[in-house]
Order: sequence, then C-alpha cells, then structure tokens
Amino acid sequence: MKNKLFVIGVGPGKIDNMSVRAYKCIQKCEVLVGYTVYLDQVKELCEHKRVITRGMGQEIERCRLAIEESLKGNMTGILCSGDASLYGMAGLTYELLINMELFDKIDIEVIPGITAAISSSSLLGAPIVEDFCTISLSDYMVSWEKILYRLEKAAEADFVIAIYNPKSKARPDHLREAIKCIEKYKNGTTFVGVVRNAYREDEQITITELNKLDYDAVDMFCTLIIGNSSTYIHEGKMITRRGYSL
Repeated sequence: MKNKLFVIGVGPGKIDNMSVRAYKCIQKCEVLVGYTVYLDQVKELCEHKRVITRGMGQEIERCRLAIEESLKGNMTGILCSGDASLYGMAGLTYELLINMELFDKIDIEVIPGITAAISSSSLLGAPIVEDFCTISLSDYMVSWEKILYRLEKAAEADFVIAIYNPKSKARPDHLREAIKCIEKYKNGTTFVGVVRNAYREDEQITITELNKLDYDAVDMFCTLIIGNSSTYIHEGKMITRRGYSL
C-alpha cells in the first residue's frame, strides 16, 4: 500500500471558509507541514499533531520534509493558503516526487480550497461572474517581461483580472508599472477592488478606479480585482454584467 500525502488548500484563513473535506483531512493527519502564517490560521486544528514550519522561500524544503514524513508511514498534510494548486504546493509536490523517483511510492491527494480571487470577489459583490484570469506580480519564478506580456493580453481581451502578490519591499514599483500596462487597453475609470486580509483579522475592502489607485495602501496581503468594460458599482458593491436580458 502506498503512503498517503495530502496537499490541502485551507481557503482564506478562517475554518468556516474551509471545505469539509479539507477539515476532515487535517483531522486525519498526524504531521502537518506549512508556512507559519498558514498554520497559525488553523492552529486550533493543529493540537496533538507534529507541526513542521518553514518560512517564505523554503517551499521546496517544505515539500521534501512532507515527503520524508509520508515515507516514514505518517499521515502527512502540506497546508496551503487559498487553493492547493493555484500558487500552491500541489504542482511542486508532484514534480519533486517525479524527480526523486518516488511517484510510485506515495499517493497524493490534492484538496482544493477557496482561492483569494474568489474570496475577494465575494466581499466586493460580484465582479467575477464570467471569464477572468489570475496574474501574480511576483517575478520570483516568472520573468517580469512575461508578466507584463500576460497583463497586456488579459487587458486587451477585456478579462476581469485578479492580481496576486501586487507589491513587496523588493518590488515597490511593479504594481504601478503593471497598471500602466493595463491602461493601454482599459479605461482609467475602470473599477478596481482592493481586498486586504480577506476573511481574516484586519480585513479591509476598498473600491476605486484604475487612475485613482492608492499604491501606498497596497501590500502583499492585498488582492486586486480589476473589472472589465461591463463592471459597475451599485450602492458600494462591485458588479459585472454577465449578459442576461433583464
């Protein structure tokens, strides 16, 4: 029988926004591996379990440690904020197992979770109702040139765009440059929702326009939802028309 390894998306952060399946998987696990911030979000579920934490930028080590625990016969879970696949650890775990020639020894189960684009959309109103795309501004593993190319094409196609990792100390000007790129195709009055710490403590929700965006108020805890040509505001809610005849 293969050893079991779960890669679990815990959603926005609070247990009541976690899937029942994710909750049950965490309960079953003997060992939990993750970034400290993610583990803190579900700390009440971590009692009486072995917890292994590693910081930002140590994703490969986190996966390796989880694989090692699974090979020892321990029911192990890797915790990811939001979804387990989208900017999460599922793909990396699969790649490592293939690279380490352990794919036939461990049975991975990927547990999906609510990603930041969807949780932020629900707080803003209903800006994501049809085709949209997610783009991370982190150039840690993707070149900045490719990110700008993707942004330009998404704006040209009139997608609603969810921007992840919009700004950090190492990338203080990337967001400003990204918005300039988007404004080649989207009007400066296009509505933008900025959600910080969605469904967590210190939650902040702001709706503004592209040309009025407060760059100083944006950090790595924010997700931006940039509307399309059908997005409008009604009584403080950001809504995108899907095209129904009403």
